Amino acid sequence: MTKSLMKYLYFMASIFSVMSKVLELGTEFGDANDLNDPHLVMFYAPWCGHCKALYPVWNELGNKLSRQTVTVARIDATIYRNAAEKFNVRGFPSLRLIAKDRMLEFVGERTVEALFEFAIKGSRPLLQSIGSLGKLNDIKRSDDVIYLALNISEEMRQCLLLLAPSIVHETILAEVTNNDILKVDQDAKTIKANENTILRSDLSLSRSPGMAVLKDSKVYEYSGSMDDCLEVTEWIRSERFSSFQKGSYPVIHPLIFIKYKIVFYFGESKSRISEMEYISTQRESLPDNFYFIHIDKAEYIETLISAFVEADSIVIFDPVMELYSYSTDNIKSIKTLIEERVDGIAELYGGTGFFANFRKVKYRLVSNVWPLFTDHPIIMSLVLLIPTGMFVPTKVWRN
Repeated sequence: MTKSLMKYLYFMASIFSVMSKVLELGTEFGDANDLNDPHLVMFYAPWCGHCKALYPVWNELGNKLSRQTVTVARIDATIYRNAAEKFNVRGFPSLRLIAKDRMLEFVGERTVEALFEFAIKGSRPLLQSIGSLGKLNDIKRSDDVIYLALNISEEMRQCLLLLAPSIVHETILAEVTNNDILKVDQDAKTIKANENTILRSDLSLSRSPGMAVLKDSKVYEYSGSMDDCLEVTEWIRSERFSSFQKGSYPVIHPLIFIKYKIVFYFGESKSRISEMEYISTQRESLPDNFYFIHIDKAEYIETLISAFVEADSIVIFDPVMELYSYSTDNIKSIKTLIEERVDGIAELYGGTGFFANFRKVKYRLVSNVWPLFTDHPIIMSLVLLIPTGMFVPTKVWRN
């Protein structure tokens, strides 16, 4: 890149900075209760290269959100350290959506589109009220997962309001105020809802008070106690994502804290992807609860299981036990592989024992440290005082 081009880019960045709608915060910022509207704040350090690279995106985001109820702002965390400590900032840049009743951290690709969606969804009401089928359909067009509560107690309403600030950017919690929308039918079962428009006949619960989640074009009812806040909270957290997703770190990371098992497919076979997408909607026929994720980068899953994976492989991972099964068999169906995993037929790897932890350490050495040796053998030999002749190609280690 030529010097003249660099000067031009810096000049344009300075122009956009002046024109942007980004608010520079200072000593007045430190208490969320003082905010009249939600603030999407970048905590930055002047010396931070990643912060500087984010400035143009942040300025564009400020302009894009200028007509919304969210204020885009930034604050120098090296000067106003009290604010950084108050909002638990541990690195730069740290992106937080802050309001009187919530504080959300952004985790994901730092694009204008992703940040805009995060700001809009994160600033919506914690518990929405639905009094008509039209409003429910409007909400459905913008969200893949919607929770519906019917005739709940005040205690359960407070329970939902306590949970909502941590998941409002991911899903919608709503209370149905019109019993004609969500009818009570003791024989109600999981039913398919129209993919485009929800009909009155699509929604029913077997009891009142009750709750259901609308996702994957189906309605799934909560069957636990409506008086147990912890049980309801765990169910909501477990169901808050679509059953089939295109995998990336922001998608995978929250799933590993859920008790449901995860079926990964790493590859580009259209038939395999279609099979996975279809079976994700057939949970009634599966022996356990699963999430299904198609990934196109091996590193996402290799980091999770601390092992290398080949293309066109299926990995079924249990985040609780940290055990997984692994298959490159393209003949067996995904449902068969799941059944073999649940029935104990499939061979399991991983775990949390001594030998499992030893294998994890070995994987990290091979995947992270060893490439440094093979790429820079002389330098690493001098650093660690290991003879250069001991280095072998990475592929030998991986095989």
